[in-house]
Amino acid sequence: MTFDLNAVNPRLVEIWERTRKEWPNKIQPDIRPLKEIESDCGEDLPEDYKDFVRSCGYIDLELGEFNACIVKYSVGQSIKRSWAWALDVSTSSFALNRYMFLSRPHMHYSHIGPRIPPKTVPIGTSSGGDDYYLIDLSEEKYGRIWFNGGNAVATWGTEGNTILGFVAPSFTAFLAGLMTKDEAEQKLAAESP
Repeated sequence: MTFDLNAVNPRLVEIWERTRKEWPNKIQPDIRPLKEIESDCGEDLPEDYKDFVRSCGYIDLELGEFNACIVKYSVGQSIKRSWAWALDVSTSSFALNRYMFLSRPHMHYSHIGPRIPPKTVPIGTSSGGDDYYLIDLSEEKYGRIWFNGGNAVATWGTEGNTILGFVAPSFTAFLAGLMTKDEAEQKLAAESP
């Protein structure tokens, strides 16, 4: 199946065209790294995400204005909303590299274990490259997109690396929800009590 970026979020088509011109080597769709992730996780990645990789390969969201999204955090008994930058939807090889790097004990520091929750896969980064958008492969939350923007230098579940922000119920909804920073700020202001 082909991923129809224009149907999902037409504002991203021009950004993908710029990406294709700027980074032609990254646009080459390669599904093999995703098969390695699936084998390691023991779970299949969602079809919409795999279709994006087959059709588009990569999108550098910094080449356009539509690189912000709303993130919802559960804090105590309330929901906190904020916005976050989205730098890219990574290449499949970068997703595999980051998955292996973050899902294993740290290679240089024996006291740091896996830095992302089990059965999550980094599919994109935020500006700075140290915050990740994760796709969930767990049975109860399958396909959801999370933002891990806290303390990814600690083992998941410790030292402040305990919070994921909810971004979208699916990869397609994640792309559909990308907006400008101003739009995100306006949306948050409109939702404020």
